[in-house]
Amino acid sequence: MRLARLLSWPYLRRHVLRCTLTVAGIMLGVAVFVAMHSANQTVLASFDKTVDRIAGAAQLQVSAGDFGFDEDVLERVQALPEVGVAVPVVQAVADTGLKGQGNLLILGVDMTGDRSLRDYELEGGDDEDFIDDPLVFLAQPDSIMVTREFAARNHLAIDSRIPLRTMEGEKQFTVRGIMKPGGMSQAFGGNLAVMDIYAAEKVFGRGRKFDRIDVRAKDGVPVERCRAAIQAALGPGFEVEPPSARGRHFQAMLRSYSMTVNISSIFALIVGMFIIYNSFAIAVTERRSEIGILRALGATRAQVRMLFVGESAVAGLAGSIAGAALGVLMAEAIARYIGGLTQSVYGVAQSVDELTIEPWVMIGGIAVGIATSIVAAWIPARNAARVDPVQALQKGRYQVLSAGENRIRSYAAAAASLVAAACLAFGRSGLVFYTGYTLAILAALLLTPAMALALARWMRPLLRRLRPVEGALAADSLIQAPRRTSATVSALMLSLGMVIGFGGVARSVYASVIEWLDTALNPDLYVSASEDLSAKSWSFPGTIGAELAKIEGVGQTQMVRSARALYRGVPITVVAVEVSKLAQKVHRKPIEGNMDEMYRLTAAGRGILISDSFAGLRGVKFGETLELPAPRGLLRLPVVGITRDYSDQQGSVLIDRSVYQRWWNDDRANIVRVYLKPGETVDAVKRRILERYSGRRMFVLSNREVRDYILKLTDQWFGMTYNQIGVAVLVAVLGIVNTLIVSITDRRRELGVLQAVGGLRRQIRHTVWLEAAGIGMIGLALGLAFGAVNLFYTLGMTRRDFAGMRLDYTYPAPLALSLVPLILAAALVAAIGPAESAVRGSLVEALEYE
Repeated sequence: MRLARLLSWPYLRRHVLRCTLTVAGIMLGVAVFVAMHSANQTVLASFDKTVDRIAGAAQLQVSAGDFGFDEDVLERVQALPEVGVAVPVVQAVADTGLKGQGNLLILGVDMTGDRSLRDYELEGGDDEDFIDDPLVFLAQPDSIMVTREFAARNHLAIDSRIPLRTMEGEKQFTVRGIMKPGGMSQAFGGNLAVMDIYAAEKVFGRGRKFDRIDVRAKDGVPVERCRAAIQAALGPGFEVEPPSARGRHFQAMLRSYSMTVNISSIFALIVGMFIIYNSFAIAVTERRSEIGILRALGATRAQVRMLFVGESAVAGLAGSIAGAALGVLMAEAIARYIGGLTQSVYGVAQSVDELTIEPWVMIGGIAVGIATSIVAAWIPARNAARVDPVQALQKGRYQVLSAGENRIRSYAAAAASLVAAACLAFGRSGLVFYTGYTLAILAALLLTPAMALALARWMRPLLRRLRPVEGALAADSLIQAPRRTSATVSALMLSLGMVIGFGGVARSVYASVIEWLDTALNPDLYVSASEDLSAKSWSFPGTIGAELAKIEGVGQTQMVRSARALYRGVPITVVAVEVSKLAQKVHRKPIEGNMDEMYRLTAAGRGILISDSFAGLRGVKFGETLELPAPRGLLRLPVVGITRDYSDQQGSVLIDRSVYQRWWNDDRANIVRVYLKPGETVDAVKRRILERYSGRRMFVLSNREVRDYILKLTDQWFGMTYNQIGVAVLVAVLGIVNTLIVSITDRRRELGVLQAVGGLRRQIRHTVWLEAAGIGMIGLALGLAFGAVNLFYTLGMTRRDFAGMRLDYTYPAPLALSLVPLILAAALVAAIGPAESAVRGSLVEALEYE
């Protein structure tokens, strides 16, 4: 404590800005950790709350994916002696048409039985008696109940009218009841409405199908016994699970994004660790004389070491607390971004209305931040403890790498590289793969000081050519002290390597998606029941294809029904299409299988096509018999082809429409692919279709509009790449500022002599600027090289764990080129402060430094 008071506190007061940079390093890592995990938890918790509030007293929910099922299933469930209450539900998300209100979550229920499960606590008054008679509510198909929050925002009262955009066009609904705040009315941020289930079936295009059945077991009957009885009665084509299972399904859909979040958090903490390391290396450099005096007066190595470890713990605590607070501020914006992304990509209704901060995230972030600070400061603390009092006042010798240390690092890097290569060649499990990845990163870090030295020597002639005196001094500073720059270069290398990894995957996905768009998604027009192509709950009647085919200019129509179904507990997309027609228009080389044969077998109902993502994530092989749950039982078909398809990140399967009609007892479609006759124009046929169906819910999109929509979603999904670029710039600024500070401190006498013999201030500035540019160029060179390796592993992770896709290796050269001016600009900005410090210091003190 005495040493801290005598040494640490005065140093902190003299170098407030520098210590702030130290704290900022760990704050950056902890903020990313807390923000990403809190945002992820917020989205999941928001979905769970919506499910729980809507479920009411329901203990089980019966569903068959997003396709729905026939109404007679309800009678089979209600007839079971173990079932106490079973009520049907239709759930839809509709645009209100009210300015600024967005979507309204509609719950279609049977009021005669539903009030035994859900508490419809209404506002008081005589109107309550009106709604208490469910038959009155049922008799009027335009009836709707809304929440008090929604009513207050829109100045609604009993008998007010609300416009809703339905399959029959915009319709007016009458408010027959207003639900009190609390419980179910808080679901979906208060944007919830209740209407009669049969009216909902009609206006939302469900046909005669329910989305699910909410069940409460009979009094005295265990829930598990009730569940088993329903499952036995309905068969394997139905899922009978507690309402909370829907949260698990949603979490499974977000799995790849969650893993990306985790990797980003780990990298951010590692980057923060290197910034902390560099900061404490500065402290050891500037206080070598004090450390030497302490050692000469009898201070033990342990005391000196603990002094710096204690400082790092305090800095880590301050940075972690500040980072946790910043992470909370960032989390809400990120959560809303993810919530919008899930609705756009997955078509899942999502409303993030309140931030969910788990205590373990805050405590874990702070604990990891402190631990990271201590680990990062351990080597500088150890070096401080080993300072020889005799050499304490000598300039910079500890910065030089000995030949022996270089050999040890090279041998260790070679060993790590060999083991990493062996893991790739012979390992099959995820543990072996990620062990190899970790060793590859370790090898890169071990080689960084030597590689930085080699690049500094290579750059010396270039810098001398730019500025003969200043360039030579800047290069010599980098050459004489490679250890000084290694931490900044390592942090920058890791950040840029991660940018290249994500950017390379994005580039490969873009290339594959464009190829998919050009071949598989080649109709001239798409006729959709929803403006959001990812929303699969809206659908047309089965007659729509024949009706559209009669319109002038239409050459061929292909009916498509796609929705999510559960496969081994994970939501995947099932696509039902007229395969015989598809074979005439879409000619794609499959990854496995013969194109003509796979189309022939699938069209005959004797086979099934699967996406490569489904094959990779679910471990399904070509020729294997797939068991797909359907309301009529288990659909068993052999896999006759594996293709690239981006309908769903969790995987998709394609069956013929005749198979779908037979096993799901449904002839509806949510998209119709339209090919025009030769000589017809897209705009003309689009206008004819809209005129033919004016007043009905129908969206006609051109091929270009669909391409732009899908590419926009792809760009949103890879928005993480741009976040990583921001982190890389921050790392460059923080790291280079710290490195230049220690460089100027270490060369104070050298710079003083240069000024004493006539060196101009602008020459000193140029020297510091060129040294910053040199650090930036070294970091860029190593980062872009490491990015090539990281991209290989990132593609492997994408195939193994994220999306199951086999993507081509494509180095993102445009992204790499764009990083060069960005990082160099950041380096020069970072050099402004240290350069001014170098030219405005006391010349007398500089000459007395040694």
